[in-house]
Amino acid sequence: MPTQIVDIAPRLAELGLGEGWKWDKGSWWLDAGDDFDVRASATRLLALNARFIAITAMEREDKQIRLDYQWDLDGALLSFTTATRDGKIASIVDLSPAADWVERETFEYFSVTFTGRESLLPLMTRNGDASGINLRKEPTPEVAQ
Repeated sequence: MPTQIVDIAPRLAELGLGEGWKWDKGSWWLDAGDDFDVRASATRLLALNARFIAITAMEREDKQIRLDYQWDLDGALLSFTTATRDGKIASIVDLSPAADWVERETFEYFSVTFTGRESLLPLMTRNGDASGINLRKEPTPEVAQ
C-alpha cells in the first residue's frame, strides 16, 4: 500500500520556515534564494526539536556554491536550497555542533568560507593545502582562515 504524503507546507509556513515548499523525491524542498538566513532557520528548527542532518554542495555556473541543508522535523525530511555570496555563508556550528564536520568538508572541497567559525581544521587535505582543489571546476585561491 503506498504511503500517503500529507501536505505539511502550510504548517512549515506557519512555523516561519518559508513559503513555497514542494514535495519531491521523498523530501520537502524549499528554494530559499541566495539571501536565505541559514542561522535564523537553524534557530527556528532547533526550537522545534528538529535534527540537523547534512549539507550538500555543488558549484553553479556563476561560480557560487549551491548548498542544500537537510533537517529532520518529526520524521519529515526538509531541504533548504540556498547559495554562497562571494563564496561565503554563515556557519551554524555554534547552534548545531553536528554541522562541524560537513562545514569543514565543504570548505575543503568547494572553498566555502563559513563565517563566524573559529577555525576550519582540515579533514581530508593536509594543513596548508589550498581549499577547493577537489571538487571545484577551477581551484580558487586559498581563503584566509
